[in-house]
Amino acid sequence: MLSLLWPLAAMATATTALTPPSQSMPSDNRMVQQEGLLRYPLTTLDPGPERPLGLGKRQQEVSLAPQKNGFFYSIELKLGTPAQAVSVNFDTGSDELWVNPVCDKSTDRAFCSSFGRFNGSQTFVDSKRNGTVNYGTGYAKVEYGYDFMQLGAARVSQQLIGVATDSEFAVTGILGAGPSLDGWKSPFPTVIDNLATQGFTKSRAFSLDIRSIESRRGSVVFGGVDVQKFKGRLEKRPIIPAESSPDGLTRYWVYMDGLTLNLPNGTTVAALDKDNGQPVLLDSGYTVSTLPEPIFSKILASFPGAKPPPPGDNLYRVPCDVANAPGSVDFRFGKTKIRVRYSDFIWRQASGKACVLGATRDDVPSSV
Repeated sequence: MLSLLWPLAAMATATTALTPPSQSMPSDNRMVQQEGLLRYPLTTLDPGPERPLGLGKRQQEVSLAPQKNGFFYSIELKLGTPAQAVSVNFDTGSDELWVNPVCDKSTDRAFCSSFGRFNGSQTFVDSKRNGTVNYGTGYAKVEYGYDFMQLGAARVSQQLIGVATDSEFAVTGILGAGPSLDGWKSPFPTVIDNLATQGFTKSRAFSLDIRSIESRRGSVVFGGVDVQKFKGRLEKRPIIPAESSPDGLTRYWVYMDGLTLNLPNGTTVAALDKDNGQPVLLDSGYTVSTLPEPIFSKILASFPGAKPPPPGDNLYRVPCDVANAPGSVDFRFGKTKIRVRYSDFIWRQASGKACVLGATRDDVPSSV
């Protein structure tokens, strides 16, 4: 089964074997630059009114799904000369940086127009290359070039940027923080690569602080981990090699070893308890977790008020007051247990009229 986990509380991912530096930073989420580390704020955005969501299972499909019906994490960049502010979706499930979706063909023209545009840079160098990024529910045709990209005080040169000439569905561009699907050595310099090779970070490691569902602000630390953003011991877990992963591709696949539901009545339900039991993809570009039937059925049975998704949708509705119940869902990776309260596992949609379960069924068989 192909399974995806929405970010649980904090995620640290290293694209090299280096041990990421662990430092304490100021407790708020403003931009901070220290030697070898760069912390930059993320903003949680909700597109607004609910729309049917068809869950994508491949990398590109997953990257855009939350822009239609979900929340996603945006990061503001400054591109070119003069510097132009553009906000993009921060996504660990893809590896390219592209901007300027065609708002007239997006799902929400006004929302799309609010993210800024990249136009008329004096330093943009056309690479004479173009390409198409295909999504399950849309596409983006882009022309590639090199220019400056700025994150706070870090001004990266020779960053490959895709500028959309045509697109459908997307409301914002994407900053991909994942590896190339073909291997860890990307054929072009990614943002993560350039931050390291140009000396702004000492490692290709990065970590996310995305808080609870209610929080509108978080941060990404490039080059390491902020030890103030989590409690307990930080455990290193191996990334599953492409040849052993469910789809045979290089991504942030790891093994989930356990999933336990702690019900409000005091009972516990073990949905998974097996070392290396379930490969899951850590993907910041997705709103809810998709899990295989044996695991998801036990989750669903623990929420007796859950209603099946309406036609064209895959999200299970639950009464909103369930979020106030004293229950939790525990995810185990190795020796580390991450406890997610019901209040974080139940997502209240933008209208405030519907609440959905933080997981859904993955009915696509493994490609292996």
